[in-house]
Amino acid sequence: MVPSPSFRISMASSNRPRRLPREPPPPRTPLLRLLLPLAARLALPRTSDTDRAQKLNLSNIQAELDHLEKEVVPSDAGVAFCHNDLLAANIMKCPTTGRIQLIDFEYGGVNYKSFDIANHFNEFAGGTTEEENGVADYALFPTEERQEAFVRAYVRASAGSNESEGDDEDKQVKSLLREVHAFVLANHLYWGLWAVNQAAMEGCDDFDYLTYAACRFDEYKKGKAKIEAELES
Repeated sequence: MVPSPSFRISMASSNRPRRLPREPPPPRTPLLRLLLPLAARLALPRTSDTDRAQKLNLSNIQAELDHLEKEVVPSDAGVAFCHNDLLAANIMKCPTTGRIQLIDFEYGGVNYKSFDIANHFNEFAGGTTEEENGVADYALFPTEERQEAFVRAYVRASAGSNESEGDDEDKQVKSLLREVHAFVLANHLYWGLWAVNQAAMEGCDDFDYLTYAACRFDEYKKGKAKIEAELES
C-alpha cells in the first residue's frame, strides 16, 4: 500500500512545517557515522547470516559517506523538525475531511528536510512487511512528475500559500529536488546499516533484515551511478 496521492502536509498537529531557529546545521551524515562502526563489529546469531553480512562489503561504506558529503549532498541543505520514518503505515488520512496526519514520531528530531522527503519517496518501494520480508520494489518509486508535485506542495505549505509564486517558487522546487535526490542515496545507506544492526540484535528468522540491507545498498549503487552519469552528460 502506497500513501494517498493527496499532497496536503501536516507536521504533528500543525498544518505547516515548523520553522526552526537559525543554528548551524548538523553534519550531513551523523547517524550514518554512528551506525557504521556498530554494524561493522556486530556478531550475528548464525554463521550463515555472518557470511551474508560480509558480502555486503560494509568496509566500503565509510568511503561512500565521504563521497556523499564532499560531492553529492549540498552543503546548504535546509534543516527542519523531521519525522524520519515516513512509511505508509505512519501516514493517516481522515476519510471525511481528507486531512493527512503523521503518527509514530519514534525517530523524530532535527534533520535535513530533504532527507525526510527522500525517505518518504524511498518508502514507496516497501519491503518492510512480513509478506515482503525485506524485498523492496523500486518500480513503485515516485515518478519525476510525482516527486515535483509533492515538493511543490511542500514549498507552498512552507510559505503558507496554495498559489504559485512564479519563478521564485520554481527555483525553490528545483533546489529542493536536487537536495532530495542527493539524500535518497544517504537514506539507502542509513536504512541499510540499520538493517544490519537489527539482524545482529534480532536475527533474521522473523524478518530478513539482511535481504532488506542488500536491497538498500544495491539501490544506492544504482542511484549513485545514475547521478554520476547525469553529471558527466
